[in-house]
Amino acid sequence: MASQPTDSYDRDDLQTFLVDYGAALGAGDLEGITDRFAFPALLATDDRSTALPDPHALHDSVRERLAGYRELDLVAAVPQVVDVAEVGPAFLWAEVRWSYRDENASEGAAERVRYLLRRARETFEICLLVPLPL
Repeated sequence: MASQPTDSYDRDDLQTFLVDYGAALGAGDLEGITDRFAFPALLATDDRSTALPDPHALHDSVRERLAGYRELDLVAAVPQVVDVAEVGPAFLWAEVRWSYRDENASEGAAERVRYLLRRARETFEICLLVPLPL
């Protein structure tokens, strides 16, 4: 009888990583956001790929989007893990639906993103992010 594959990553660790990353997104905490990235990182969209060689490049990349959330009075980013696939011993593909909420917990915006995450010391690091259509 064949055994079912087991995940070699801890789902609670992944959820904690995403919740902490979401807290940094919701607060507009640029340092908290960059702490969750491995540099260089890559942002791949439909029309181009952008290298993020250091925290300053990432700050430039997310600053305008975070300001847009602030204009909509959105103060929280809540992750929902849609799918996770292991890619070798050190990497995960994680698809996440983000719900951006106001102070009354009402959703004002949403997005889906697929991340290539590298396992790091008891956490993860974002190596690649790919925005997806909702």
